[in-house]
Amino acid sequence: MLRLKAIALILLPLLAGCELFAPEGTTRVGVSELKPGVIVPQLRPGVKVRISVSASGQPVFEESVKEVSAEGDIVLPFVDSVKCEGMTIEAFRKALVERYAEFYIDPQVAADYEPMNAGGTSPYGSVVVSGSVGAPGIVSIPPTRDLTVFQAIQLAGGIGPWANAGAVRLTREQADGTRQQVLLDLESIGERGATENNVLLMPGDVIYVPESNW
Repeated sequence: MLRLKAIALILLPLLAGCELFAPEGTTRVGVSELKPGVIVPQLRPGVKVRISVSASGQPVFEESVKEVSAEGDIVLPFVDSVKCEGMTIEAFRKALVERYAEFYIDPQVAADYEPMNAGGTSPYGSVVVSGSVGAPGIVSIPPTRDLTVFQAIQLAGGIGPWANAGAVRLTREQADGTRQQVLLDLESIGERGATENNVLLMPGDVIYVPESNW
């Protein structure tokens, strides 16, 4: 009997997909202990911005859509390359006012993010969904900033036929570089209305849906 118990203790982590242990450098926490982040929309490569500039009641250039380059800048008429990666849209607008003030009196600059349905990268960040889902990959956080685990998985093609929806792993990196990981039982959302498992996601979150061992 003791031998059987010892074997069971050895096999238990394997049968559970090693869910009892977090990767090195990551702390396993409960849902209530998972630290929330802050979603700050920022200009980053791939983000599209709608910009127009006028001065003295006359257009300097008509409204047009520009995309942040891989180098983190936007090329505009008369001022050439403007570094903007990491800026908020308001900080970018003020920077453009300063640049155009070198050539025009009291320039007026309008700048706003191009709607997500026009393509491009989300200024609100993104998450990664991997494992047993229909289409693993990057899922953008929408302007409403209310992307949940369940929604992200649906946008990634939904749970796979052999997925273990009761042991989904969410890993989140903190501002100090440490990582937290929480196990989420998505089956409990529908069965028991356990909405606490439908965590609101933050930029950089990684969701892993394991395959079932049964």
